[in-house]
Amino acid sequence: MAPVRATVQAVPLVATAIVMLDAATDFFPDAPLVGVITPVRLAVPAGPVATAVTAPRLATFRTRLDPAIALLLLGAVATTYVGGHPGAPLRALMTALATFYLLVGIRRAQPESWRAVAPLAAAAVAAAATSAFAQVTNEVPTGFCRTGLFTDVDCDSGGPGSMIRATGTFANPNLLAAFLVLLTPIALLTAVTVAERTARVAVVSVGLVGYGAVLTTFSRAGCVAAAAGLLVLGGAY
Repeated sequence: MAPVRATVQAVPLVATAIVMLDAATDFFPDAPLVGVITPVRLAVPAGPVATAVTAPRLATFRTRLDPAIALLLLGAVATTYVGGHPGAPLRALMTALATFYLLVGIRRAQPESWRAVAPLAAAAVAAAATSAFAQVTNEVPTGFCRTGLFTDVDCDSGGPGSMIRATGTFANPNLLAAFLVLLTPIALLTAVTVAERTARVAVVSVGLVGYGAVLTTFSRAGCVAAAAGLLVLGGAY
């Protein structure tokens, strides 16, 4: 039974890897395998299910955000089915919520899992951040531009002073900024798992690239959140 249990415990980590790397690189196809089930939507529920098998307790997934999440989901369902809106946004929301509980479950059921999640986050941040910098340095059109520091402008009529806002593999710059702000601190935890000094320097370099890429999005909220995150990290270390 030990090999079976070990295999089941590995499923949430594999699901986490799929979600993080697909978000950063758009690696897996968006086309559904069956119905509306994409590879990511197939992997995400598998993680919490496997966690529930190895740690069948409600406390494994319970958080203080549960009431707010329930209201959010109820509102989304009502808007979709009562208001007659398309179901794609609801499916995206449910995927995001399942990902949240996937990470909660794996952290509760396997406390040492952060040693695996942190390098995954570092890889995802490196991929997303370098993609963002590549768009800016190579002047790849993204459909989003700013002039000055934080003034939106039409890319076609913005003039020579307009600057491209990086999107990476995301739909808009704000989503890329949110991804980097959330995952870069987790990526920096990798430095705790390595003892060699130059390896830590490499991890910190990835973190700096991640926070630097937030600037390429020209997202006001993203820049404020990144600055706050740096202050918290500075105080912690």
